[in-house]
Amino acid sequence: MTNGVRPNKTKLKIQSGQIAIGVMHTYNSPESVEVLAALGFDFVTFDLEHEAYDELALVESIRAAEAFDMTPVVRLPNDPDLILRLLDAGAQGIHVPRINTKCEARSVVEACRFHPQGKRTFYALGRSGNYGIGLSEEEYAQDSNRETLIILQIEEEEGISNLHDIISVPHIDSIQFGPKDLWQSMGMPDRSLVWEVIYKSLAEVSKAGLYGSMVSWLNSELTSQLMEYNKKGVRMITVSSRELLIYGGQHYLNQTKNVLNR
Repeated sequence: MTNGVRPNKTKLKIQSGQIAIGVMHTYNSPESVEVLAALGFDFVTFDLEHEAYDELALVESIRAAEAFDMTPVVRLPNDPDLILRLLDAGAQGIHVPRINTKCEARSVVEACRFHPQGKRTFYALGRSGNYGIGLSEEEYAQDSNRETLIILQIEEEEGISNLHDIISVPHIDSIQFGPKDLWQSMGMPDRSLVWEVIYKSLAEVSKAGLYGSMVSWLNSELTSQLMEYNKKGVRMITVSSRELLIYGGQHYLNQTKNVLNR
């Protein structure tokens, strides 16, 4: 590792107007992280919201992503202490779901960024700071603020109602919307109504100068969905590693059975 904070390639890519493609990782396997990176994914998001992850094991997956030049992002609850430890361990992005208010959004920024942008507890001797070697504390604070990627997820009606206030908080990079939780929050109406709200909200996010982020699904609507995302300014697109495994397994089984049953 060179002296200094590792450049965040995903952040640089979306800032240049390109689209970053990532994968949501849901199980402890550094080797599969390396495979996904070798395939060409820009970033990997480790899901600590829905999945049981051991923190020390997660550090090995962060190392695997770094070794193959893929941006490690962690999706986790709005817990400043946990955010702090994982940033110190080398996470380059923090993705916090269930953001409903301006106050909640501000608390994430404060946990992720050093002064003057936030209130992150200062510690420059961890992995993210090259263990304090060849980097002054002033340089570390400045570089970390520049390279850390902050993604907030809005997935309830309250958050949609407060979207304007949420995106007014300085130093947020990206906003993601959760269609399934939003559907539930809206009382499980026709899905088209949910997507109408999301697409309108994505346009507002883009107009505010932030980057939209969305999940894609491997189904018959993938192409039209991606085209719509692109039109609405989405610059980060994620697919589930579990869905990739299911899709690849089904594709192989179908092809094999078709050949062998001829």
